[in-house]
Amino acid sequence: MANEIPASSEFTGLSRAVIAYSEAFTRLVGKAKAGTLGDAEWAEIEGLVNTSAFVREGVFLGPQAEVIDWATYRSYVTQYGGYTDWEGTLRRITETPGRVILELEERNTRGGVTDVSNTVTIYEFDAGGKLQHLDVYVMPRGEKPA
Repeated sequence: MANEIPASSEFTGLSRAVIAYSEAFTRLVGKAKAGTLGDAEWAEIEGLVNTSAFVREGVFLGPQAEVIDWATYRSYVTQYGGYTDWEGTLRRITETPGRVILELEERNTRGGVTDVSNTVTIYEFDAGGKLQHLDVYVMPRGEKPA
């Protein structure tokens, strides 16, 4: 199964920013497999983020939830992208003032196994429309051979 998320051009408002962020994240993860990510590779996604105020809460590389800043997030994405293939299916996107709730089925493949999870991510934006906070909730649904 491939990504099943409409293009950001099909959305408006902060929902468009969230899907654009997802598109940039997907490209970034792909580039991580080719080697170390530098500032040039991060420029697109960092244009969407208030990097000085950014906080991400939730699981990432392991089973325990954690709270991380932008520098730590960059490091984690670089590690994750180096060994994982990601794809998702959009279930719902809901926008309220300053926030977007994104519901996906996510598939992460590594080592010949695909982990399937339902996720809910709450994107919070600052007054300038930059992403500043992510709350990530993951419900694992199981594994299957890749």
